Amino acid sequence: MVGGGVIGLSIAYELAGKGRQVLLVEKGQLGREASWAGAGLLPPANENEAWDPQEQLRGLSHRLFPEWSAQLKAETEIDNEFEITGGLYLARDPGEAASLRMACVHYEEEGVEVQRLDPQQVAERFPHLQSSHSMRDAVYLPGEAVVRNPRHLQALVQGCRNRGVRFLENTEVASWRFQGEELASVEVNGQEIFPGACCLATGAWSQLLTDQVLDQGNFSGRMQRPEIEPIRGQLVLLDAGERFFSSPINEGVRYIVPRRDGLVLVGATVEEVGFDKSNTAEAIEDLTQFAREWVPKLASAKRVKAWSGLRPASVDRIPYLGQLPGLSNVYLAAGHYRSGLHLSPATAAVMSQLMCGEKPQIDLQPFRVNRA
Repeated sequence: MVGGGVIGLSIAYELAGKGRQVLLVEKGQLGREASWAGAGLLPPANENEAWDPQEQLRGLSHRLFPEWSAQLKAETEIDNEFEITGGLYLARDPGEAASLRMACVHYEEEGVEVQRLDPQQVAERFPHLQSSHSMRDAVYLPGEAVVRNPRHLQALVQGCRNRGVRFLENTEVASWRFQGEELASVEVNGQEIFPGACCLATGAWSQLLTDQVLDQGNFSGRMQRPEIEPIRGQLVLLDAGERFFSSPINEGVRYIVPRRDGLVLVGATVEEVGFDKSNTAEAIEDLTQFAREWVPKLASAKRVKAWSGLRPASVDRIPYLGQLPGLSNVYLAAGHYRSGLHLSPATAAVMSQLMCGEKPQIDLQPFRVNRA
């Protein structure tokens, strides 16, 4: 495995659970990029009603997440704070309202429960919320869940260790050697390693790594290269002192997520700024004010810290899951954009099946690496 974010760790965990020997190489620290930076939101899905492979992937993850959470807690004694909280979705302008209505239709077609709320119902059920005459639509999804992503990553790391996965942190693959269409060896820390298979799961850096592999193997021009760009998301953490509401609040791409200990996570921007992970005062102030507009009690909440992450976005916002065309034992799992954490258990399931020579339980054709 190359890449120690939630996708790489989950695949390593699943492969090790199948009895495979796994070495995971991470250029930085394990689980400290986009996986750690996000909010841990897990939108609802229904595996039984899903017919499209993308919906099936979401549905499978929705089923697996509580199972993985319980299993990881039993194996590591680390609680990732998974819980079904429900999620409140609000719209203030016509564009947001139209998008929300379309999303509701899609959810209902999948058999996901959707509760449309009028202003009075919102006021009664969510007394902490600022009622506003500009609120055009409000929807509650009872099946939405949350997980505390840094703790989920800690559990995954420990779970991998318990299963025998070896880690090389702050390390990069120096070179790749091929025999025909097969990866024969890689050079890491001056040593030659001979993997039976290799999966690239390096998030926003996956296109750079894939280009390196194809160029060093002289495979350039043989395939449509995957395109993955970094999309910055800035977040701010507030301390409310106590948890006085439990359901995340969503408006457009922004959200307010309460934690059990009284901390409140507010995000996130969507910015095409390359690999710049810095924060801007304007964005942090805007997010803070966004939270305080919807939840007036947060006006007295202390701002704890701010950070940003780089989401790995494919051009069509569909992840790449599969074998690199022309290479018999090199795979790619990247480009999950805003859904990496959410889709990680299902991604691990299908990728481990593929890498072990089994038929994946979901058709991976829509996720193929060489799609145009």
